[in-house]
Amino acid sequence: MGLRMADLDFDVVNSSRRIIEGSLGVVAGERVAIIVDAPRELLGNTLAEVARTAGAEAELVLIEQLGARPIRSVPEALRAVLGRVQASVMLVGWHDGERPMRAEFVDLVGKLNIRHAHMVGVTRRALLVGFSVDPHRIVDATRAVRTRLRPDSVLRLRTPAGSDLEVKTDAKCRWQERVGILRPGKWENLPSGEIFTCPADVNGAFVVDGSMGGHFGAAAGLLARAPVRFEIKGGVVRSVHCLDRTLAREVGEFLRSEPNADRIGMVILGTNIGMHEASGELVCDQNLPGLHIGLGATYPEQTGASWNAPTQLTMTAVGADVDLDGAPLLRNGRYLIL
Repeated sequence: MGLRMADLDFDVVNSSRRIIEGSLGVVAGERVAIIVDAPRELLGNTLAEVARTAGAEAELVLIEQLGARPIRSVPEALRAVLGRVQASVMLVGWHDGERPMRAEFVDLVGKLNIRHAHMVGVTRRALLVGFSVDPHRIVDATRAVRTRLRPDSVLRLRTPAGSDLEVKTDAKCRWQERVGILRPGKWENLPSGEIFTCPADVNGAFVVDGSMGGHFGAAAGLLARAPVRFEIKGGVVRSVHCLDRTLAREVGEFLRSEPNADRIGMVILGTNIGMHEASGELVCDQNLPGLHIGLGATYPEQTGASWNAPTQLTMTAVGADVDLDGAPLLRNGRYLIL
């Protein structure tokens, strides 16, 4: 049965179509599960109605009805739902206590051969910003960038906020892409549009004026008015400066929290060409065209890195000028090669 017009968020209908039809490739006759929490129920209703418009059968699951949160394992009722669908969306807020449940859920995706859009922490704003173009355009942009990268490329970043960073890639490490086109048995964090690797060496200054990860980054939001400056030498953070002393202290605590937490584990080239500004939400901003970095985790199973860390802090910069092997790649956050 269709929903009343008042139950739909028409501002996110186009974004919902790009998720349901573009990323998940839902077609008539399929079944789709959409798992949401109470604050995102209206967004879930919109996704469900878009799926029904495409001729699919959509089942909306409100996570609070499955049990008291945090839900630490996949409930049997949700397992039953997954057993009868071909595609799924999980659109819920961050809840550290639910990390084991989410890990179990994506493991089931592979076992049940489901196409899954993982959208944990995504808000209405991130939906509007992160899904403004068809994912196939993001694929084309990503491939255009990737074909220009050499195993031993050098990237140079400069931003209006003061970033001046040189990144040397590692010929022993692979570039990996996340473009938001999902196949059976696969899942991906959405919104998407990035390629990443573990670098060989990083030196200079990186100024975070977009957003950063961690609970402290989520609380800080968009950092344009209180950017965080990282001085990096030999791939290791040597100092941190920020007018927000509380944020600077929390970042410092992260750097000391685990072995290798202060090392640059990942360099990211955002390739979501529909994005023109930072949202203040990391899950979206790391796809903003430009060069971003991650401290700690290297995803060695994907990049082939020889080291790793048990934690990660991803950070984003805005308005990037990036040179690749001495030639202009981006200017003011726009790719010149497309």
